[in-house]
Amino acid sequence: MTFPKPIRLDVDNWICMRTDPVLPKAGIQRLRDRAGAEKYLLIKWDTDPAKRALMGVYASLEQANELVLYDTPKGGPDGPPNGRS
Repeated sequence: MTFPKPIRLDVDNWICMRTDPVLPKAGIQRLRDRAGAEKYLLIKWDTDPAKRALMGVYASLEQANELVLYDTPKGGPDGPPNGRS
């Protein structure tokens, strides 16, 4: 399954849209560690900042984006969600 590319907000921040056409599913922020290597923080997005949560730290934007899944519909068809078994 091909996931949509994240939407760039600025030099170091992206949002990931999935099931909801208006509310983002996640945000990705690029930071650099002490050695200067880029790290991508995947953050579960919510309209309430207190409910946002760090989901992981990844080596690339693509890797972080691939881990943002679609919501599986309740009562939907049988089979692996998000095209994965």
